[in-house]
Amino acid sequence: MEGRGGAIVDTCVLASKRLEALRTLELRLYVTPVVILEYLNWALESRDAWLGRGDAGRARGYERLIELLPSVLAELGIGVLEQRFTLQELREAAGLVLRRSVDPGDALNAVTAKSAGLGVVTLDRDWERLSDYAAPLIIL
Repeated sequence: MEGRGGAIVDTCVLASKRLEALRTLELRLYVTPVVILEYLNWALESRDAWLGRGDAGRARGYERLIELLPSVLAELGIGVLEQRFTLQELREAAGLVLRRSVDPGDALNAVTAKSAGLGVVTLDRDWERLSDYAAPLIIL
């Protein structure tokens, strides 16, 4: 993967009320399998928390977010970027987790962004520690 251009949309953006801000960007946007997994885990954990509080209505809202994810991605023109890692890239991601204290998902996405020549769109300032891996780094 190299020189594709565009940016990976971070999980926190998908799980926020800032999705519409993506329409203003003049970049090709992508999510990765890591982003999708993190989003699904967040939605399921939120659903289960609301079920635990006895609020089935709110829980159903998170189920709808899961069901609607493919449609939302399509509507926003966000593609799914394939991720494949060499052993060296996995070592690099592990090093980022340990030396820069970043989330493992962010580390894997940083290595993907670097190898694909992509930036990252995020709400998370932790990505500033990974700015050498993602250009441009767009913090909404």
